[in-house]
Amino acid sequence: MTAISEERVPWRRPLAVVTAVLMVASCGTAGPSGRPRPVASPSPSGSAPPWPPPDDPWPRTSALTPLPPPDGPWPERGQLAVYFCARTTFFDACNDRGAATRGEIRKVRALLGAAPEVEKVRFVSQAEEFRRTREALRDKPDLLEGADPADESASYIARVGPGDWPALIRRLSRAAGVSTAFVIRDDYWPGRADVMVQLCPRADLGEGRRGPCEGRGLATPAEKNAILDRIGDLPGLEKVYFQARSHQAPMWRRRIVPEEDFGGYLPEVFYVKFRTPPALREVKRALRGVAGVFLVGAVDATTKDKRL
Repeated sequence: MTAISEERVPWRRPLAVVTAVLMVASCGTAGPSGRPRPVASPSPSGSAPPWPPPDDPWPRTSALTPLPPPDGPWPERGQLAVYFCARTTFFDACNDRGAATRGEIRKVRALLGAAPEVEKVRFVSQAEEFRRTREALRDKPDLLEGADPADESASYIARVGPGDWPALIRRLSRAAGVSTAFVIRDDYWPGRADVMVQLCPRADLGEGRRGPCEGRGLATPAEKNAILDRIGDLPGLEKVYFQARSHQAPMWRRRIVPEEDFGGYLPEVFYVKFRTPPALREVKRALRGVAGVFLVGAVDATTKDKRL
């Protein structure tokens, strides 16, 4: 996590959390055109909000009717991130102090080693995080002006298995030198879908960022229909799921420890399942340049450009 000024980058605080979540973390059947019939669908959090949610359905013109997200089961494994105080930071735990010391970092490593649910611990130095920041902002040199590795947060990243994750986070968060700590539960989409199509986020999250969603806001109903039409033309299509904005909050309350309410910042997503999965590059080619699409990626990141 870099400490670029929030005044210079107004989307910095919410985007930092959203980006971390999407990085740490890892479709519907063809149906008749027109408005789909409402059906009950419990949320991943265990509650049962009505389906379709308030922001879906939109007026349909596409022949595809997306399904609601499935209701688990949820994996009992996840990824832990522990970030340390840097020279400059916006976390309250680091106010009126400098960067975490080597001794403080060693004590946190000992806490991780003593936790039975923690495994495969990796340390990310300030220098390594600075290299990542430079790569991420290589097209925005103005944001890197005056940047220094000392302003980056070192971190521990670890895999976690079944256990008392809230208690683990409380112990780590109380440790001197820690700015923030959280666990992201593994996603349940691998195996259920092959491709995710993230739609453009809120306008305030795109401010100052280059890319297909710069200078605009959420995907419009007409754009969603056009995206569904493109998806419907893909060979071997089996199902399409739609994760609406109103489904984000209950889903992420289930996935993140400690609980955070930032579902409104996350993009809407189509999840696509194929009978015969194509290569990811073929799906990207079919959706390239389509208005309202932020990115197209594999649900299982290990596939990369291989056949899904």
